[in-house]
Amino acid sequence: MKKVTVLCLGLMATMAAGAQVQLVKDAERAMKSGESAAKVAEIIKPAASNPETANDVQVYFIPGKAAFDEYDKLLGLKQFNKLPENGQTAMGQDLINGYTFFMQALPLDSVPDAKGKVKAKHSKDMINALAGHFWDYNGAAVDMWSAQDYKGAYEAWNIFMTLPKNPAVAPKIMNLPADSIMGEISFNRGLAAWQCERLDDALASFEEAKRLGYGKKQLYDYAMGVAKLKNDSETALAWAREAQPLFGHEDAAYTGEIINSYITRQDYDGAVAEIQKALQAEPNNSQYYWILGVIYQSKEDLANAKEAYAKALSINDKNAKALTAYGWILAKEAGDAADAMPATATEADYEKKIYPLYREAATYLERALEINDEDIDTLRTLENVYYNLKDNANTERIATLIKTL
Repeated sequence: MKKVTVLCLGLMATMAAGAQVQLVKDAERAMKSGESAAKVAEIIKPAASNPETANDVQVYFIPGKAAFDEYDKLLGLKQFNKLPENGQTAMGQDLINGYTFFMQALPLDSVPDAKGKVKAKHSKDMINALAGHFWDYNGAAVDMWSAQDYKGAYEAWNIFMTLPKNPAVAPKIMNLPADSIMGEISFNRGLAAWQCERLDDALASFEEAKRLGYGKKQLYDYAMGVAKLKNDSETALAWAREAQPLFGHEDAAYTGEIINSYITRQDYDGAVAEIQKALQAEPNNSQYYWILGVIYQSKEDLANAKEAYAKALSINDKNAKALTAYGWILAKEAGDAADAMPATATEADYEKKIYPLYREAATYLERALEINDEDIDTLRTLENVYYNLKDNANTERIATLIKTL
């Protein structure tokens, strides 16, 4: 009985292996008859997880070739404006799937046989297909980005960046792009990664873009932004330090990021030294004086903070942040003075000593509001000012604006 059981198991295993081999043949037949790439991949999928066929190059070559064939067919339709609905996205996905399958097939096509000889049956065709479609990956990524398929755009751009590094494919690529072009595409890849929340991949793409010579301001801005999304303050600071000497003269955000790192550590002397260094290079930079004021305010040195904000406004009277900060200082002075008033103080006393400060604060804050009517700090300070002035109409006006944010 035991021998019969063993024999039956052997027959079953042979039948199972035969079934998987038949799947490969069925998939090849479907590919040659023009079935969709998705259908071919579906037919052959079980063979990829079966030990008897998992290492058969055909299991990956067939669906990969079907994907590239389908892309070429759709490309022909596109040239005559006859693409079916969602054809652009399908073309991009075909290129991605073709690459994925071929990358699995290539190592299996170079496995030595029993005699130690390597007989690559499909490698040449696969390498030529990958190299021949190299530039198509960039076009597909652009189309997928336009369709808001950011994951697909990232994958297509990633393949575009990867193929020139493949020693088998690179020599076959016609017109390899210059580093400057690759740098810009790596930046685009980073944007796509950011959009689909692959933040580590986004930062890696931005780093490669910089290494390849892409040095536009937006690279540093997005890299800092992504690092902050990751709560990676050290990386954000590193990008800010690189950007500051390049673009600090047109955007104080980099200096602000550097200064904020000092403030976070409560190293106020270091923060002052850093901003003073920036001011030596640009003594008429209004934003730098506003940052200096923020440093002094952080260490509760309001007298020097007020002086710094006043200097910022003397350089640029439309510096909204300095207007808000100066208004806040005046409101603070008014509040402190009110707290010091004796219990016997009259309304006339307030009119003489307190209300003028609040009205002056309101003037600066209203000017800031004219420039940016969505700044919550300006609105909340102004609401408090009008409340203390017992100006109900303006208090309600500002409260309404706050509710709309």
